[in-house]
Amino acid sequence: MDEKILKKGKQYFREGKVLWVVKKGQKLFSKILGTYPYYVELDIENGENKCTCPLGRDCKHVAAVMIAFKEGFYIETNEGYAEFSPECIIDIYSFKNPEFGIEITLKELRYMLNNDESGSEVARLFRKVLKLLELSPSEKAYSELENILKEYRALFLEYQLTEILKKELNHARYCQDNL
Repeated sequence: MDEKILKKGKQYFREGKVLWVVKKGQKLFSKILGTYPYYVELDIENGENKCTCPLGRDCKHVAAVMIAFKEGFYIETNEGYAEFSPECIIDIYSFKNPEFGIEITLKELRYMLNNDESGSEVARLFRKVLKLLELSPSEKAYSELENILKEYRALFLEYQLTEILKKELNHARYCQDNL
């Protein structure tokens, strides 16, 4: 792979743009938060790779996944459906390790806040964090959701959904405070 591409891949990894990596056998599957969300498949045995970016392969996204793998930033699985839906592996892992799930979902939520024109994906991720917070409460995460909601309201002022999300957040905090 070209040295310039490897350098950009290192930068992507250092900047935290590799959201997650799943390893099944000799294959890696990953989601990268670049200009858009991109998905990478990489065979670590023979180097064959695919990316959903315009280049399609041998790109900075693939390089970032290679670096993430070398740095030990991956979840390993033997589940047969990993190749079909690596995000399902991440969701199950997040359920079992809610601190991890909160961290990566908040990262994706912040990213989508700047990239989701409809606000729909932001709302879905917001609710996902609320569910994870039921498993592992975090004052820091609740505060971050409040800040995200303020930004969301500014972007989607006329959406009734903003008031619904605010009520859901307030309810979740109330329930947590009264445990």
